[in-house]
Amino acid sequence: MRQERRHTDASDTPWVSELAHLASQTAPSAESRMSTTVSCAIRSGKKAIFVPPDMPQLQPRTLRYLRAFARTHNLQLVEDRRRLAVTPVRDMRNAQRPTIGKALGELMQQLGLPGTARPQSWPHRLGPDSQYIEISKLIKMAAFAAPQAKRSSVKLNAGLKEITNTRAQTIDVYGCKLVSEEISTVLGIFETAGFRAVGYSAGKQYVMHVCLAGGALSEPELWADFQTLTSTNFRLQLHEARNPSRDIGLFYTTVYLDLGEAPSPWWLNTWAENSQSTANSLEPFTLQHVG
Repeated sequence: MRQERRHTDASDTPWVSELAHLASQTAPSAESRMSTTVSCAIRSGKKAIFVPPDMPQLQPRTLRYLRAFARTHNLQLVEDRRRLAVTPVRDMRNAQRPTIGKALGELMQQLGLPGTARPQSWPHRLGPDSQYIEISKLIKMAAFAAPQAKRSSVKLNAGLKEITNTRAQTIDVYGCKLVSEEISTVLGIFETAGFRAVGYSAGKQYVMHVCLAGGALSEPELWADFQTLTSTNFRLQLHEARNPSRDIGLFYTTVYLDLGEAPSPWWLNTWAENSQSTANSLEPFTLQHVG
């Protein structure tokens, strides 16, 4: 059974506010726009994180962040020279994140998305007609919206319980519509023990970024269970600060859900009329409650 309340307090989603605050202290650069694919596994009985062999030359600051993260959480940092399996591209893509994609499709159905649980987009990437929102900006938008978003609480489905390796029974979701001169989207914040995500509507897709770990270089945090890391393809996005010791990192994986099949979600046809106008340091937004 889904439970709802109209407003929440910013303290209910401290991780979003904290990430937004950290991101505001960084400046864009060539390296910060690069994301690095990494993976985790058990190696010789020890937890390990595998990194590309060319990182010292191409991304030294990203490598420094990975070293700090590995040291903080007692992980081996291993240069990834594993032989890649020769697999057809279609099979490789179909093998990526089947569990997490299915679980998030079921979650959106639980939250009221009409029809059957939506599958992942094919190809699994942002569609050519879908709007792109850079993840650091999306997090700032989420922090801005959280205090006035509508909160729902639903039962944690079996797929998410397996992914997160948690005993939690429910997941909290904060939803609203955000509008600016550049952006019109339905934004969601998803949170339970061992699972954090932000998502947004992008035309006939819903984009969800699952945040696994991150924070400041001096104290990188691990938000997900190690089991989640070993079963998920994820990336590290580094946001450079003017002072290198204040660099910010974010480990995340992205799921693109296909909304193209009927019945369409309500936001492709109409928008709620009740709205509240406000502004933040980024640009003016109109917040409209979902439902």
